[in-house]
Amino acid sequence: MKNTPRLTFQWQFDLKGSPEELWPLLSDTNKFLKWAGQDPVKRDSFTRSATKGFLELSSKKLNANQIWLEEPFIWEKPYKFGTTRHYKVGFFREIKFLATLTPTVSGTRFEIKAWLRAPNKILTHFVNYYIGKIVRRKIAKYLEEVDKCAQNNTLPYEHRKPASLVRGAKKRIEEIEQQLLEKTRRQRIIRHLKKFLIHAEDEDLKTIHPYQLAEYWGEKKYSVLNVFLHAAKLELVDFRWDVFCPVCKSTRQSFRRMRDIHSDLYCAECDNHYNIDFNENLHLVFNPNPLIRKLSDNKFCYGGPQNTPQRVTQHFLEPGEEQYLHINLNEGTYLFKTSENDGYLRLHLRKDGDDTATVYITDEDLNGDEATISTSPNLTIVNDSKKKMVCYIEKENWRQEAIYATEVTSSHDFRTLFAQETLKDGAKVDSSNVTILFTDLMNSTDLYLQEGDEFAIGQLMSHFKIIQQIVAEERGGIVKTIGDAVMAVFKEPVSALKAVERIQQIFSSSTAMGDSFKLKAGIHLGKCTAVNLNDRVDYFGTTVNIASRLVDVASEKEIIVSEAFYESGDVKLYLKNNRNSLFIKNSEKELKGFDSEKFKVKQIRMERTSLRLVI
Repeated sequence: MKNTPRLTFQWQFDLKGSPEELWPLLSDTNKFLKWAGQDPVKRDSFTRSATKGFLELSSKKLNANQIWLEEPFIWEKPYKFGTTRHYKVGFFREIKFLATLTPTVSGTRFEIKAWLRAPNKILTHFVNYYIGKIVRRKIAKYLEEVDKCAQNNTLPYEHRKPASLVRGAKKRIEEIEQQLLEKTRRQRIIRHLKKFLIHAEDEDLKTIHPYQLAEYWGEKKYSVLNVFLHAAKLELVDFRWDVFCPVCKSTRQSFRRMRDIHSDLYCAECDNHYNIDFNENLHLVFNPNPLIRKLSDNKFCYGGPQNTPQRVTQHFLEPGEEQYLHINLNEGTYLFKTSENDGYLRLHLRKDGDDTATVYITDEDLNGDEATISTSPNLTIVNDSKKKMVCYIEKENWRQEAIYATEVTSSHDFRTLFAQETLKDGAKVDSSNVTILFTDLMNSTDLYLQEGDEFAIGQLMSHFKIIQQIVAEERGGIVKTIGDAVMAVFKEPVSALKAVERIQQIFSSSTAMGDSFKLKAGIHLGKCTAVNLNDRVDYFGTTVNIASRLVDVASEKEIIVSEAFYESGDVKLYLKNNRNSLFIKNSEKELKGFDSEKFKVKQIRMERTSLRLVI
């Protein structure tokens, strides 16, 4: 090995897209390495002493095994990524590569540096030719496609030829397409979906997030979900329930049916035991039905930036090593963590923050200290501990654009099409940070007395349909109706407020509902328990009880929200931005069943209370 020369390759490509535009595609190392000629890789296990964060991998080329230990990928979004492989068996002794994206006047200079060492001189000549000619040509072709997507703001499947389908699938697709059109009347979305299923790469189809496609297609999310659910019923696509680890945010377990899910899961990467949370880490994803298109199980990379997209930087540091970071991030709050220390440091990135900062890592756990730094700081990380470690910065409160169980299991479409998809009898699943909305009609009895039962019931059904549609559009779901009242759940707190505001506007401006239909609402946020009740998912707990009591003490056309709800998410900001149309009053309320305490609440109205002259 000492006599074997070290090969160095250095290529530059001038691209027209900016680093920010190119990053999502170029840092998808699973695709990047596939296009570069990487053979499929598999997780392996050949040592008991691998450093945390290192991957044991293998592949087969020309019937010869390649086995290596891969260092954790390093990256700084959106400027660079790379890794180093230490081979135990195979053609190479070591491979190291680093890709950098440098902004230029005309776009981006994408540079790849690779260092390789082969075991003998004969292989060195072969590798020099193969990497220098064939691999470079493959990468150049991929970069041409990526740059085209960045410039046109398109996804790669738009420029691809149709893939191979299962025999008879073409006719089957045409038949399903017609049925989908009859059931949904959403021709444009159906055309989008058909093209995506036929043209996209296998890697893009293994886990489909409809809401991400909705944003790209410029369609309403609930409309795209409606088409996907009907497509699943007609067996154009299939779905499953993915559960991701709350620490690394990577999917570690999947269930085909909700009745199969169980708690006490384990993530080997984080050495972390965790449970399923209905509102935090259980979501619905889709893939093509096997009768339409078979997908390859091949994987080409396990550790790249897009495997943990919430992490904006990642580095591997030896004891005593320091690393200077080149980053340019959006304003917001980020967490600094390591693989060896519990806890985190909270970093607030602001344009006017400190330009220079240094983080010293010791053997002690991180204690939650906070600092405000610039969005493009001179940030240095120093490993003053005695351990090798992976350290990274991730976006706080990062959430994948996914369809979480809280939302979809209360969806009218899902319950109608897949009534059997619910929790197994007796199962209880935690559901954290759920927003519960209760609405109720005031004096609806007067409508029955004045107009008769038949007319009143028709009006009541119309009222339910209006609420159901608006709740769905705001990514919520109706859990149940209780007389004239509605209970709905939302993942995002501000969505509940937007929904009830829209409902109030319709009822206030429409004379069709009659003067007796005056809506009031109560909203609370907190932890609930999801259970199977009468073959559908329902929610129980103190959070639900408080929300139901808040609507009881609300007045006509009033929304009463708890302090916990008001302080969460973007609620406070939304109310501030809409202070000309939403009027807030602070107060305290006694709630039935909670006699020992008073609750601080916000009374929200869409119109100012009329002034009354008292003589």
